[in-house]
Amino acid sequence: MVRTAKAPRVARATGLALGAVVAAVRRRRPRPLHPTGTVLTGTLRLDVGDAPGAAALGAPANHQVTVRVSRAAGLPAPLPDVFGLAVRWTEDDQSQAILLSATGLGRVTRFLLAPRFRPLGGGFGTLMPFRDLDGRPVLLAAAPADRRPRGRHSTSTTALVGTDLVLLSAHPGERWRRLGTLHCGPAVAGDAPRVDPVEQVPGSLATYPWAAALRAPAYRAARTARTRRTVRTTTRRPEEQD
Repeated sequence: MVRTAKAPRVARATGLALGAVVAAVRRRRPRPLHPTGTVLTGTLRLDVGDAPGAAALGAPANHQVTVRVSRAAGLPAPLPDVFGLAVRWTEDDQSQAILLSATGLGRVTRFLLAPRFRPLGGGFGTLMPFRDLDGRPVLLAAAPADRRPRGRHSTSTTALVGTDLVLLSAHPGERWRRLGTLHCGPAVAGDAPRVDPVEQVPGSLATYPWAAALRAPAYRAARTARTRRTVRTTTRRPEEQD
């Protein structure tokens, strides 16, 4: 577990502020972040062993994954929103996940969220770097493999069904390197388990304390919302039960 106490004070303060915002939103809806989305089956193939982060991710490797495509603020189409892409799998009984958000892919814009009308209107990135095995920061991203993907005009989160994305990695300030591919399969019923970017870091990558301090309070608030709602639902009086 990453100790956020080692993070700079400004990161801890900012993280607490973000957590307070999420806690306020959770009073109005059970899932404060990415409230609605589409769940897909998928295959993650890591096939470039010398790309940044490849060794830490265990490349070469193939994983059967669950993919969730969602709108961060939950705004209805056709309003723009920051689309999220969560990729989750299990290895050695450990849940692992890569959380990507709609971002630019330039050397500066890869650190900026990019609200858009269509999920396939651009790339997805991790925003914050992981720490690689050699101690260097590494960013991950994904972009449509086809310049004109089939669902490019769709504003729905189902647009990624049947789409191939190229998985990319890079050190900050350097060009992207191909790391592998993510194939998004058909949609499935139900919702995917929540993922945590601090607790479910993929492979042998690590999270920097400052990044954990920024993200942990918000995700903790989101999980608390679901837990409290579940407790209220399961502790109703007998006469209130269905």
